[in-house]
Amino acid sequence: MAKSMESQRKYEANECDMIWERDVVVENISYRVVISDEAETLLAAKAAGRVVVGCLGKDGKGQFPMARYLVETVDVADEHYLERVIRREKGLPWRIGESGRLRLREFVMEDIAQIPMEPGDEPGDQVFYDPEKLAAYIRSQYGFLEYGLWAVERKEDGKILGKAGITDCDTSGDFELAYHIFLPYRRQGYGKEACRIVLNYVKKEYSPQGVYAVIEASNDASAGLLKKLGFTFQGSECSGERHRYCLGGLCY
Repeated sequence: MAKSMESQRKYEANECDMIWERDVVVENISYRVVISDEAETLLAAKAAGRVVVGCLGKDGKGQFPMARYLVETVDVADEHYLERVIRREKGLPWRIGESGRLRLREFVMEDIAQIPMEPGDEPGDQVFYDPEKLAAYIRSQYGFLEYGLWAVERKEDGKILGKAGITDCDTSGDFELAYHIFLPYRRQGYGKEACRIVLNYVKKEYSPQGVYAVIEASNDASAGLLKKLGFTFQGSECSGERHRYCLGGLCY
């Protein structure tokens, strides 16, 4: 959790005609965040090691290439938002959610030591045990789309048990659910627990019309899991080789 303390500098909650600052503590380190509609102010703050956010204001004007994140008004920059900004700027993983046994978070480079190579791995699976590919995934997938496959971490010992998350968003606004629990940890309920965290996150962050999943037609275990999560069978794809399931919405 992030904790914050407003600086003594005054600001107007719905305006960006002043410099707005806040100290935010993330993982026991305090970071100064500066929000402004003045490019020079942001450049100076960034040069001083501050985390900066550009403010577009009501007219939506302003160019702030030095700022990764932009807001229209400062009132949207709550603690949750600022923690994410800081984590992205400082290379810290976003926390997606947790359950009784599990924690979902973005992958970090150090996780490679825990990712096994398994029979049936496809090219996409290599991303998570190839340093160059994982670095690119963290930079582009998380940094640009802000969703993807996340690490399924066991809370009691920090062990990475698998992957779960969102792999696509189609033109209708539906998200694709995907998960993979590593062989030693299957049939222990981890897949269902991880998928529920993902679904809760998607509902809270995106409010999609629906969520869908595509699995191999022969994968009875995944079909059973999806049904337990409330998904319904929608039809076959790839000449019957894959089955499509949907939770809410039309999921075409």
